[in-house]
Amino acid sequence: MPNQPHKELNEKLVQSHLCDVTDEDTAWILLQEPGFIGFGAVYQDKIYWPPYVQQLDWTRIRDLRLFGEKGEWHVWPHWKTGWNSRFLKVGEITDAFTEYHSLWGTRVECGQSSWIKLVEDRGAEIWLPLAETHLKESDLPLRLKLKQIVSYDSDSRLAGIVDAALIGIVQKSCEELLLPTGLPSCS
Repeated sequence: MPNQPHKELNEKLVQSHLCDVTDEDTAWILLQEPGFIGFGAVYQDKIYWPPYVQQLDWTRIRDLRLFGEKGEWHVWPHWKTGWNSRFLKVGEITDAFTEYHSLWGTRVECGQSSWIKLVEDRGAEIWLPLAETHLKESDLPLRLKLKQIVSYDSDSRLAGIVDAALIGIVQKSCEELLLPTGLPSCS
């Protein structure tokens, strides 16, 4: 899990890691920057964001996770300059366990173009490129599938979770990973 430094973060760098995380032609991206926190879909030729996202400021990104069934490429700002990243390959993680975290959303609303909106009664909402999956409320909550990495510290004699990798999104009732759908394919 060595960190790799990057002087610049941009769409082309993210797209160059698509094959690291999936064998499919698309993967999930979860992004945090001051104007946007949410999901998108990465293809070799383009990254798609929800309809309300006009333009990202790549210089202000605080956390980026590109993920699929093969692993997760995680990027965060370096305190001096640029960014650091690490790649966790699912098949190489030995001391880990799978965990599921529920996403917001008690209702499915039609979104715009290829996007749906999951809405909570208390006002939270999240957009996902899943227009062709025909999600129903009985499929909710969608869940993030994570691999929690455990390590042992011989000095303190304690084991703990030292990292976590997102590897997919699943419906409430099944293990099958959902892929972003309804967006133009690059193949």
